[in-house]
Amino acid sequence: MKKIFLSCLVAFFLLICISSSQAEESYNLITAIEIRGSQHVSQKIIFNNLSNNISDVFDTIAINEDVRSLASLGYFKNVEVSFEAYKKGTKVIYTVFENPFIRRITFSGNTIYQDKALLSSMKLKENELLNRSFLRKDIDTIQSKYHTGGYVLAKIVAVQENIENETLNINISEGVVQGITFEGINEKGKPIKLSTKDYVITREIKTKAGSVFNEKTLKKDIKNIYNLGYYGNIMPALQPGSDNNSVIIILYIPERRTSTVNFGGGFGEREGWFGFVDLSVNNIFGTAQNILLKGQSGQEISTYQFKYYNPWFWPDRLGEKTSLTYRLWNTMGRDIYLTLQDELHLGWDMAIGKELRDNFRSSFSFGSESVSPRSGASFEAYISTFVGLSFSYDTRDVWMNPSSGSYHTISLKQGWKATGAATTNYTKYGIDLNRFNPMQEKLVFAWHIGTALGVGDLPLGELYWAGGPNTIRGYAIADIKKGSRKVITNWEMRYTFNETFQGVFFFDWGNAWYSGFPDFSDFIAGWGPGVRVTTPLGPIRLDYGMGTSRSFGEGILHFSIGQAF
Repeated sequence: MKKIFLSCLVAFFLLICISSSQAEESYNLITAIEIRGSQHVSQKIIFNNLSNNISDVFDTIAINEDVRSLASLGYFKNVEVSFEAYKKGTKVIYTVFENPFIRRITFSGNTIYQDKALLSSMKLKENELLNRSFLRKDIDTIQSKYHTGGYVLAKIVAVQENIENETLNINISEGVVQGITFEGINEKGKPIKLSTKDYVITREIKTKAGSVFNEKTLKKDIKNIYNLGYYGNIMPALQPGSDNNSVIIILYIPERRTSTVNFGGGFGEREGWFGFVDLSVNNIFGTAQNILLKGQSGQEISTYQFKYYNPWFWPDRLGEKTSLTYRLWNTMGRDIYLTLQDELHLGWDMAIGKELRDNFRSSFSFGSESVSPRSGASFEAYISTFVGLSFSYDTRDVWMNPSSGSYHTISLKQGWKATGAATTNYTKYGIDLNRFNPMQEKLVFAWHIGTALGVGDLPLGELYWAGGPNTIRGYAIADIKKGSRKVITNWEMRYTFNETFQGVFFFDWGNAWYSGFPDFSDFIAGWGPGVRVTTPLGPIRLDYGMGTSRSFGEGILHFSIGQAF
């Protein structure tokens, strides 16, 4: 009997423990979830961002994670959580305190982008609850928009909320140029007085005092100044202005020697032995006007030339960046245009160039040349007169020796040839494409494709050539082809050793012919190494070219000034 009593007592105690454990477990379950304080944010959005659900085990760590999840939505300035006993479990109550309602978003300090453009780039919208998560991302988006456009000093300095007016104002500091100055320096970096007039430099740049600083515009300005040809590498520096929204730009400009006298001699395939003297007077009185006097006397050809260039001709009447080029020449001798006769050429031409927009230019040219026989030459004397029009697209970084960019032109030329018996006419059409691709530091791959067509009675001087230093290298005068049509292609790998020397490996291919379609089996090719030596007149070019099916020892040395293209 005693054993039965003890057994019943133990069973009763176990039953009480089990019941107590089940009751305790039921009170550790989430039996309800309530959201309080939500007026503009839908409860569906809130519930979608909770990880806890009804019937889940009550876990304070998980609940605190949900509080942080709701706060990260950006709609609430505070999120609180509380608990109540509910149906043998726990009710979790999330109380949210919403941010102000924003009916209007305004901007201040912005001049580059209008309010509408900035607002369209934002995730935060008007007539919605302020979302601080969106706002933080929008601040980065707006600043990135400025920086991508080159306005690298722009930043958002303040965001102001007006709860009463339900407005949000974003204050932008764009970074204004307070001033820009030019400091001349010598080769050792010491200050010198610039001989160039200030207006010559200021007219080449679009960065002005009072404008918003733009890194891309400043780089183009420096390129424009450098391409005047009077300066070395220009170094910009920025200094703080009188307030946090301004900056002062200083350009340190190394000025080169602008006037030079060059003389020398050599042997050329057309000229034979020759001597030359060049007087180059650049940047006359600091006004960016140039004069070139050139004389060359040789066994076969002698030539004398005068050239005047003004990059800003009559700007009050013709507008900015209207250039004028005028040339006058007298050339006499044999093989001037591969006629194998002794000729005298007296001529002049003039070209007026005009910038249409960034990187686009047009040029209108006209001129005349008188060609007459000498020393018993048999051809009939004539006068060739022409007018021409061309358009160009130019993104080269440096005109004299580009390492990146493109230079493309299309041209039209209408001419008249007058002899003693009659006057005839001719028309020429041309397209030239040039591209310069940086491969790695100091190495550039450059290519050129040019094609042209001449119609009518072309004078000898207007025919196209294939062969020689400027077309297909590796061919002597006797091998050069000529005609009224041409296709010329050139490829070069250019490696710059230093500021003075550049090495080149080239390949040329093309032809010139008189009628019909191109016969590619008749095209000629040339290849070989070359050297460029930088001088005030431009790169002196030495190319050793080998024509098709010729050995290295049968190559021809070409001498010229300037790059092949």
